[in-house]
Amino acid sequence: MEMIEILLPSSQKKLSVSIDRKRMKTCRLKVYPDKSVVIAVPQTAPTDWILEFLVQKAGWIESKLERFAKTSGYAATTEIRNGQSIKMLGEDLIFSVSYGNKSRIYKEGKKLCIISLDINSQDKLLSQFEKWWRKESLHILQSKVDELYPIIGKYGIEKPSIALRKMKTLWGSCSVNRKMITFNQYLIKAKPACIEYVVLHELVHFLYPNHSKQFYDFLSIQMPDWKERKKNLDMEVVHGL
Repeated sequence: MEMIEILLPSSQKKLSVSIDRKRMKTCRLKVYPDKSVVIAVPQTAPTDWILEFLVQKAGWIESKLERFAKTSGYAATTEIRNGQSIKMLGEDLIFSVSYGNKSRIYKEGKKLCIISLDINSQDKLLSQFEKWWRKESLHILQSKVDELYPIIGKYGIEKPSIALRKMKTLWGSCSVNRKMITFNQYLIKAKPACIEYVVLHELVHFLYPNHSKQFYDFLSIQMPDWKERKKNLDMEVVHGL
């Protein structure tokens, strides 16, 4: 595939963009989570025009890449070993893995005790941990929804149900028609104040299904420090939360 190089305005880093020439009348620019960038253009589009267009969009491209970089730290874990740690509600939990005749996971102070039938199988340990993590996520996030729901409930809004997904670019999303909020299942790694911000943000969308001035005015009344909470959440993720 044809490639073209541009300079990102803030970082001054060079970026290679793939050019995909197609039978089309307009161009389409996409930035992917793996940090690859592809521009689809008409087959006859001049290279000079493509370069000029990309230079104009360089700031937007860089902001997308930064957003993907910020959320890359949101993953559970890729390995379960004694002494390794994971954050939960902003606090470090240290893995303590041991053999037992019944698999279970529980917290004991700052330790996350993982009892397994097979401590030598990473696949089984990770599967066990994943199930426990999802259960804890649902419990914690549901409790936050229950706590904050009255803010919109008094306007006759029905309490939404919740679901979990592994998301790379969002903390949460809502479907007003389906009356459902979908949360990033690793959101519970953040501090409670940051989780509350995300939960309230999504709940307010059931009153204002957009990011209008009314949406932010209402959010600011209910949570005056939401900008600081959001900033803290973004900073935690940048540092590998």
